[in-house]
Amino acid sequence: MMLERSSFNYKPTERDQRLKPLDPELVEKLHSDLTDYERTYGYRKVTHKFKAYNHKKILRHMQRLRMTQPRRLKKFKHRRLSISCPIASNIRWEADLTYVWDSVEQGYLFAVIDSYDKELIGDYFGLRCRSEEAIAALEDAVRTRFGTLDAVDLGVVRVTMRVDQGSQYVSSKFRKRARELGVKLEYCGINCPDDKPYIESFFSRYKCEEVFRNDYRNYTDALGGWIAYKNWYNKERIHQGLAWMTIPEFKHSKCLQIAGTF
Repeated sequence: MMLERSSFNYKPTERDQRLKPLDPELVEKLHSDLTDYERTYGYRKVTHKFKAYNHKKILRHMQRLRMTQPRRLKKFKHRRLSISCPIASNIRWEADLTYVWDSVEQGYLFAVIDSYDKELIGDYFGLRCRSEEAIAALEDAVRTRFGTLDAVDLGVVRVTMRVDQGSQYVSSKFRKRARELGVKLEYCGINCPDDKPYIESFFSRYKCEEVFRNDYRNYTDALGGWIAYKNWYNKERIHQGLAWMTIPEFKHSKCLQIAGTF
């Protein structure tokens, strides 16, 4: 197929750039004949209602009059993170939040765990669900593992933390604070809980072993239950993934293995 030489460097003419005038009769019908909820119709439904007009003409008029519905903005692409198993502590953390109901109000629990030794290293239990609470849990985790929030200056924090795409974790405040602490963020795909299986499993166990077994009268009861469960989980609970050892026993055994290699 041969193309005309003029088509290679086509420039729109004044006629192409000139907008076609609107049909006053159709404009009046669009403004007056559509009821309140019918103004949410797309051009296909409006064409069905105004059968005397072509669908292209109706679409052109609705676009010029700004009567078309805005497109839904998507968040991030559906993607899956790579499947990998951490080989030591402080390599990959996972963080998330969950809801805890009592008979009066709803509490929010933000938690951070280490994917290798399963230890709960950071948490915040409160009545608000904002980026500030997520930051508090992150700072608690950094203090627990490194003893200071200035670890980035010492060059000791080299942690990757997986989080979902909730508003608390994608906020500029949270991302900025993570950079300041030297924590690299990995965002899981949408509807991909398997991207952070350890924190999902932790919340499932917490609900079964503590929340669903109790009927909290108020926020104070729920907070007390969480503190008791946190202490038991980190010190006395045995874990199948840790060869049926508690977290302190597992960490001690790893220290002995490392000492035996020297």
